[in-house]
Amino acid sequence: MSSRTLLSLPLLLSLSIATPVLRAQSAPAPGPLDTSSDPDGPAFVLGQYEVTASAVRSPTADLLTSVTLVGADQLTSESVDYSLEVLNKVPGVTLTDFNQGVITADVSIRGFNAEGSSPHLRLLVDGIPHNLNSGYNDLGAIFPLEMQSIEVVKGTIDPRFGFNAVAGAVQVHTQRTFTGAKLKVMAGDYSTLEAQALAGFRSGGFTQTYFTGYRTNDGYRDHARIEKHSFAGKWFYTGEDERWRIGLSARLHAFEADAPGYLTRDAARANPRASADYASGDGGDQDNEQFSLHADAQLATDVHASFKLYHHEVVRHRFVRFSAAAAQQERMEDETHQGALLSAYWNPSAARFPLRLEAGVEHHEQDALNQRFRTVDRIRQATTRNHRYDLANTGLYFAFDLEPLPWLRLQGGLRADEFDGHMINRANGTRTPIIDYGTIWQPKLGASIRTSEETSVYASYGRAFQIGSGSATYSTSPLDPSVNDGMELGVVYDPTARLRLRAAVWRQDASDEVRLKADGSGDSENVGRTRRQGLDLEVAWTAHALASVWAAWSIQSAKLVEPGPTVASQRGNTLDHVPDQSVKIGIDSRFSERLSSSVWLYGQDAYHLTNDNATGRFGGYVVVNADVRYSWNRYTLGLHLENITDEYHEYVWHDGAQTLHSPGDGRTILGTISFEF
Repeated sequence: MSSRTLLSLPLLLSLSIATPVLRAQSAPAPGPLDTSSDPDGPAFVLGQYEVTASAVRSPTADLLTSVTLVGADQLTSESVDYSLEVLNKVPGVTLTDFNQGVITADVSIRGFNAEGSSPHLRLLVDGIPHNLNSGYNDLGAIFPLEMQSIEVVKGTIDPRFGFNAVAGAVQVHTQRTFTGAKLKVMAGDYSTLEAQALAGFRSGGFTQTYFTGYRTNDGYRDHARIEKHSFAGKWFYTGEDERWRIGLSARLHAFEADAPGYLTRDAARANPRASADYASGDGGDQDNEQFSLHADAQLATDVHASFKLYHHEVVRHRFVRFSAAAAQQERMEDETHQGALLSAYWNPSAARFPLRLEAGVEHHEQDALNQRFRTVDRIRQATTRNHRYDLANTGLYFAFDLEPLPWLRLQGGLRADEFDGHMINRANGTRTPIIDYGTIWQPKLGASIRTSEETSVYASYGRAFQIGSGSATYSTSPLDPSVNDGMELGVVYDPTARLRLRAAVWRQDASDEVRLKADGSGDSENVGRTRRQGLDLEVAWTAHALASVWAAWSIQSAKLVEPGPTVASQRGNTLDHVPDQSVKIGIDSRFSERLSSSVWLYGQDAYHLTNDNATGRFGGYVVVNADVRYSWNRYTLGLHLENITDEYHEYVWHDGAQTLHSPGDGRTILGTISFEF
């Protein structure tokens, strides 16, 4: 697909962009343009958005940067093999769909790629971190019906998150206060079967919420069968005066999958549903166990506190062979993550102008076993990696949000992070301490000016950081962290109650960017100074009482400004696997009280496969999807159509000798029936 084709799609709808304000909680929205609760308006909202997971409203919840909120009505209708796919609707977010069994997909924002080579996004579920030691975003345990909402924050101004939040954060809120029962059953192409059930009970101040989900299908491609199931339980008690709440959350998840492997270019075009012969032994499994304790309290009239304690175990085991010339590998990751988060919020009632202050501390520990073996037909031949990573991160932050004048709003903060730990190479018994990064300081500052009743302009700056992943985190030599300085300038325009436009330009400059080496060693390297910049345009338009349109268009570039003397020829080149632009368009319609539909598309431009930009560009596509729903009483029938035009799309990488291709799913038709009691 050409750049011109992709450019023309958003222009046809006169696109623009989303607002810079993030609401940590709000009342149910009557539509995407409900601005009654705030003069600056809500963030870019897809569907009915409501978060009641916390009785505390964080002062940093209204951030002067690009924010998207996705409501449950947009999430529960999704059919996804991998839960990260629900982010396909979010403006400025692209997914790399590996489609390789337990290695599913990863997320890309702000000109970073989703190859896993440069972790840059913090993922949280109900406030609990869900990044693996590699930085990989692990959302597999959460099914769409359990999701209450998603908040996506792009940029570097948010002081709440440090480690992994190089370019932003995704927060998933799950159902915790739901009462009643929901059941959704789905069946369709490729032997897809799915069942999701949600139940909630309330007795006085005690609430119980339970979820269970199961999904299996044979996959679009051969040798691509998956089977997964999850169970979650949440038990919370709220005091009679509602000044405090305490609760426990538990979640179990199991996932098994075959992997179809990668095809040559000619083989992928000739038969995209085929599996590579050499990948017949590929596949694996993953198990998750997560437990967390949550407590919220109103300590005084204008002082609140929130505390979380968590324990998360992930075991991922797989066999993979990348090409006919490569040997089969067995890869094992056994990780334990645990930690605590404490934050306090103060809204001083005696202040002369609106003022909110927040402070917090976070401690996170990882014990990660990372092993690799060379195998033949799943029988071990030799050990190629046997590392145990011990990593501890402590972060503290302070933030303020004030409005000294009716037309002026100021935000800022300061975060500091430190790291400790060691690596044991179990192959030879050596112990290597973590690199002494010292204290990593991250200042944040933003301002918003309302120039008229319809228009506001904002600007923000924030510093984020990146350290090495895997064995690159450990060395006896000192090494400064890679520092990312991010800036954003945006304008929000609300000409009518039904229309919201926003445009934003952004830039992130990194020093000594760290990227995972492609040699399988688990080590990382500095690729030099990089610059990422772009333009985001979004629109939310209630065209009619029965129809609304949302759309987004993102243009971005990611360049090697100074790669260093060893690869000087790459100076000025585009970083690999970063599309120049992406587009998202959706139309939600309600034809009657019972009949409704959603039609939406997402697409992106092609990308380079390596930093030398010499292997061609691949990966451009536009995929169109639709949902039709018919409801009566407490029952809903649904028809879910994916990739309606049967567009060929693929993930492509280069192994140094050839391009390797993983075709995406073709046209898919699924039927659903839902019950609500």
